[in-house]
Amino acid sequence: MSAPRFFFLGKPQFELDGQPVELTSAKAIALLGYLAVSREPQPRERLLGLLWAESSEEAARKNLRNTLWTIRKTLGDDVLNADDDHLAIADSAWVDVREFELVTSHFELSIPLFRGPFLDGLVLSDAPDFEIWLTGARERLSEAYSRALSALVDAYRAAGHWREVIAVAQRALAHDALQEPMARALMDAHARLGERAEALRHYETLRATLERELGVPPLPETQQLRAAIVAGAVGATLVVALAPGQPRGLPLQKRKEKSREPFIGRRAEMLALDAELQAAAAQARIVLLTGEVGIGKSRLWREWSSNLAPRAAILQARCLDSTQALPFAPLAELFGQPVMAQKFDAVSPIWLAEVARLLPQIRATHPNLPAPATLPPDEERRHLFEAFTQCLLALDARPLVVFLDDVHWADRATLDWLGYAAHRLHDRPFLLVLAYRPEDAPSTLAHLVASWGRVGLARRVPLARLTAAESAALIASLGGDPALTERAQTQAAGNPYFLIEMYRALPSDLPPVLSELIRARLDRLDGTARQVLQAAAVLGPDFDFAILRRTSGRSEEETLEALDALLNANVLSERDGRYYFAHPLVAAVVQNSLSGARRAFIHRRAAQALEATFAHRLPQIAGQLAAHYAQAGDVAPAAHYAEMAAERALALAASAEAIDFYRQALALQATPARRMGLGRVLLRQVELQDARATFEAALQEYQATGDRRGAARAALNIAETYYPAGRFDLGRAWTEQALVFVANEDDPESHALARLALASGELGQAHSFEDAQRNLDEATRHAAENHLPDIAARARFVLGNLFAERGELKRALAAYRETIDFAAAAGNDFQQVLGHNNLAYHALVDGDLATAHEHIAAALSLAEERALRLPLQHLYSTRGEIALAEKEWDEAEGWFHRAQAEAEKNHNAREIANARANLALAARGRGDLDGALILLETARDAVAHLQDLHLQIKIDLWLTELLFERGECAAGAESLARAERRLEGGERKQLQAWARRLRSKLAENPVL
Repeated sequence: MSAPRFFFLGKPQFELDGQPVELTSAKAIALLGYLAVSREPQPRERLLGLLWAESSEEAARKNLRNTLWTIRKTLGDDVLNADDDHLAIADSAWVDVREFELVTSHFELSIPLFRGPFLDGLVLSDAPDFEIWLTGARERLSEAYSRALSALVDAYRAAGHWREVIAVAQRALAHDALQEPMARALMDAHARLGERAEALRHYETLRATLERELGVPPLPETQQLRAAIVAGAVGATLVVALAPGQPRGLPLQKRKEKSREPFIGRRAEMLALDAELQAAAAQARIVLLTGEVGIGKSRLWREWSSNLAPRAAILQARCLDSTQALPFAPLAELFGQPVMAQKFDAVSPIWLAEVARLLPQIRATHPNLPAPATLPPDEERRHLFEAFTQCLLALDARPLVVFLDDVHWADRATLDWLGYAAHRLHDRPFLLVLAYRPEDAPSTLAHLVASWGRVGLARRVPLARLTAAESAALIASLGGDPALTERAQTQAAGNPYFLIEMYRALPSDLPPVLSELIRARLDRLDGTARQVLQAAAVLGPDFDFAILRRTSGRSEEETLEALDALLNANVLSERDGRYYFAHPLVAAVVQNSLSGARRAFIHRRAAQALEATFAHRLPQIAGQLAAHYAQAGDVAPAAHYAEMAAERALALAASAEAIDFYRQALALQATPARRMGLGRVLLRQVELQDARATFEAALQEYQATGDRRGAARAALNIAETYYPAGRFDLGRAWTEQALVFVANEDDPESHALARLALASGELGQAHSFEDAQRNLDEATRHAAENHLPDIAARARFVLGNLFAERGELKRALAAYRETIDFAAAAGNDFQQVLGHNNLAYHALVDGDLATAHEHIAAALSLAEERALRLPLQHLYSTRGEIALAEKEWDEAEGWFHRAQAEAEKNHNAREIANARANLALAARGRGDLDGALILLETARDAVAHLQDLHLQIKIDLWLTELLFERGECAAGAESLARAERRLEGGERKQLQAWARRLRSKLAENPVL
């Protein structure tokens, strides 16, 4: 039996003993194709993840066994080499793709092997990772084939073998009809053989293809060749012009850096930076470099930072207009620098895992990082902020210097982190330098700068325009004509950058009056360079070669030559394999020159290029894809990616950006699900009215389509918008409406959530807890029957609160212990912290100070470890009450002030009132009865409009005790009577016992 032969280039085919055999399993073909290209034996685990990632481990292994059986049955038992852990194609098998790669440099041998795209026609929709790999493999092999064809055409043309040129060029155009050099070679060969009509026919075919696919005419070189053919004047000179300028695949030549412009003046500003650097040795300092466009902020930084001592650690990044809607865009550059990457090992894995959400490449070098914690949005955001800060601390530099340029274009999430970092690193040797234009600063930046100014943390260093003498010195240093100095000063008004451009006319950060200079320079570029530049302008602000080539639609060689021209003209710059405009205004000028149809066409190609290149991490570029598809007028994909970008922003705890992306998605293509997403983010931001209106719109749309489950979720979310304002009556009404929607629906999660909401509300409002108990039982049943662990943990917590209200402290304590266990199993750190807190509080009520201390310490520790700030208002309050019980009045007051501050941040009126009442108890303990009375009466008035019966009664009883102590019997009796009326007919046994004790005290001594 002869060796089997495998053909993967083109439609997959297989031969045994010279006869074709049919392998029908797509997974079997995919497996063999992967092994063929990989060459080395592949681990079974990798193959399982590649082809059966969506199956369970057991099912995936079974599928692999079945696939291997199919391959061996069809192609023979010896076709694969297999052991327990690895698989490979047997060395005896002949594989076309391996042969192709082996003889690539021998064009006559390699070209016939390429029958078509690798694994042509194979699609595995249930194996996305394989599809991503397949796309890359196809493109790599296709590029190798194109290079071989191009080299063979060059060889035949040099030898004058025109028929061979025609045959190979036709093959190249069949592979890629947009290869204009191949079309020119084909035209030239026909013309040299006297076949002028055939040459012109190929020109018309090319022209129609370019118009249809790219919306552009043939390049000037091609048009010149056509004219020469028409005139019968095809000569040697044209042959030279047609030869490729650079072989395919060669890297761009290294270019000399443009000489630096002279640095004039700025002595006072340099001294100011020196002084702030010295001050930053003791504590954090912020320098604000401000001034108009082109005034020299970035240049000042470069000159000053170049002279810093080697021991200083410097991180720098630039904010961009085009990325200001993307959360943390500048931080991706800041923390992606090599100096930072070298210190990642010093960062705790829990923090590095958070940073890896923004910089996925971290996991390539740190594969064992834990999964990021699942937290409430606000806590998640603070957790991420702390993770970034921990990375800075890992540098352990004295000093640490961070520079952000063009901060007026910073996204809101980045600005929020800057505020956090400045506060967090207040006592560290840290210098933060920010450059921005005050006239373009958003309100968020203005408020941040103002807050730094109030505490004396920041120093403004405004950059003034150059004086007449300084302008003259700058012009002279440029070699300019001194006679033109006055005119230049008048036009540039002392702006150093504009002065330089007057003499050099280079594309840079120019005002609108200089845009014509840019256009004049761009007009000098050839046709290919201008077409590639149009693609670059649409792609901005930075891009790599592969994306640019795909977007422009030009061949690899044409794109390389165009990049050379653009780099030499200083239109683009190159850094670390990526390309940038020398200044964003160049891109704006190019974009403005495009017609609407042309702009839309390039945006669509840009989106498709990005999709193909980043198929494995689309969420990270979803914002860019949404923008490109929106500009292309493709509404559906634009809305889809805007929604994906919103979800990505939420994953990074960037709620403001998530809101913007959701609104963008809704403006493009509104759906009730997208409204729900927007509403949830608005609710987390405590924008209650907007959230409610959004949920109500979603509810109407769900009802219009008969989606009762969706309507129920919308109603539950509407209810959530009323609770923070204390409108439990309206919250309850909407919760009951949600239950009506799903009365006949199998939706256990909605049922459970509704029942829990009703139970929690009834504990705070109702006199009797029968309904609360019934609703809680229902929620618990749904959680148990449908494996809803998170809801089960929340249900145990509400059960503990129910027992506590009834005075059953032992059962309450047991329920809180179960809450902690359930929440830990469900991975809900937030609920775990609340369980520890309530266990501590009720242990205190039960007189068990040791247990109270143990669990409040556990709660505070876990909250700090997970950077959870939302529950701190409760934790600080409980810790203060423990100090009260120990008669540590000053310590208690300190904790209550901290609780009040946290409650005010969260706009929690209930907890603000509770903190004031507790502060009154601390004042009373110190003997300040007047201060205590003022605080309690303030708290009483604050809760009067809240539907919180429990807290209202407690404050009445505290007030009764205080008034009795002050000897104000009548007022105390009135306060007690108010509490008794609220307790009448209820089940709050602890509070009822407290009221009875006070009534007995009053009866025993009516005048106290």
